[in-house]
Amino acid sequence: LPHNVPVLMRDYGADLSARWAEASALLGPLTLECLAFAEGRFLTIHPFTDFNGRTIRLFLLEILRRLDLPRVVLAPEDEAGRRFYFQALEAADNCDWQPLSAIWETRLMSAQP
Repeated sequence: LPHNVPVLMRDYGADLSARWAEASALLGPLTLECLAFAEGRFLTIHPFTDFNGRTIRLFLLEILRRLDLPRVVLAPEDEAGRRFYFQALEAADNCDWQPLSAIWETRLMSAQP
């Protein structure tokens, strides 16, 4: 419901901030989960009527910059990738970050130096 968006976004910021300290201290599984949370929770909230995908990709690039991680391809490039990505987002809707964390691991492993 649109009237819940401000509260959901405030909580999102607080949750992301709490995860950030651990995720940025040592790059590893918690970093992947933080990235998955940042992406998945934002898209679950869906704060804008349009441009949510573009907004989260810009935000994720900033997170990668702050974590000193390489830029990665954020949008799936083929139909199979899109299906897997949307399944991971559905899992994230239920606070299951594992599928999206796996996508983040693949993204980072595939990043060009």
